[in-house]
Amino acid sequence: MQPPPTRRDFLRQAAAAAGLLALPPAVFGGQAARLERRTRIFDTPNTPRKPRFIAHRGCLSLAPENSLPAFEEAAKRGFWAIETDVRATKDARLVCCHDATLKKMFGVNRRIADLTLDELQKLRFTSGAGLGDYPGARLRMPLFSEYLEICKDGGCVPFIEIKDDVTERALGLVRDLGMEDVAVISSIRFAHVEEARRLGKKVFIHHIFSDAEHMKKLAALGYAGLSYNHKTLDAVPAGLVETAHEAGVRVCLRAGDTRETVLKMLAMGLDYIPTNAVLKM
Repeated sequence: MQPPPTRRDFLRQAAAAAGLLALPPAVFGGQAARLERRTRIFDTPNTPRKPRFIAHRGCLSLAPENSLPAFEEAAKRGFWAIETDVRATKDARLVCCHDATLKKMFGVNRRIADLTLDELQKLRFTSGAGLGDYPGARLRMPLFSEYLEICKDGGCVPFIEIKDDVTERALGLVRDLGMEDVAVISSIRFAHVEEARRLGKKVFIHHIFSDAEHMKKLAALGYAGLSYNHKTLDAVPAGLVETAHEAGVRVCLRAGDTRETVLKMLAMGLDYIPTNAVLKM
């Protein structure tokens, strides 16, 4: 026999009727509600009308991943956030690139850490979408600071994945632009996430491919989110999202690249949605 509906159930049903399907249960009370009130990057609900899309490595369906044009295309289209990966050059400059080597995107079998910025910026993307649509000068490896400027000018959240041990320097550049309270520091390495929280309380932290143990640690660190590595939505255990929300931790899953998938993610109560596509909802 089903228990009678509670006041929270009625509130959730009212939110669904108003199109606010993505508001997590904990939004109506508890720690997650306090987080909603204190932060600017979550000041509007995540709804089918305006999802919190994260342009994964920029608009990689229109331009090479982690390129200046990919970031600019995402900003022009009003993405909630633009994701990038941050690495350090031989001369300690911060650049945007997912892989440690240049082979995939630049056709050169060298490591970023073994080259100076000047050497890297002589190279041009040889792989990715839209190579013929942009001037060659725009198809060089971006500086991390250039990416931040694009996010700031476009009003997009910088969703920053730390690859090398550069958390402090990356956060320093974020602060220099006055963006600490509108930025996300993420990593698959929990030590990077912990370091970001130790260095600042204003920045939102995010652990990639997390688990139950680390979810509890994120709850203790505060103002945090995570992604779970479930390849399909059907593989997500019942109650997983709700448990994180009750702890005050925000949640996303792997990329939502179709309208159908995004609508299911919103109905599940996910807080933000990485995507490799430009979707019309």
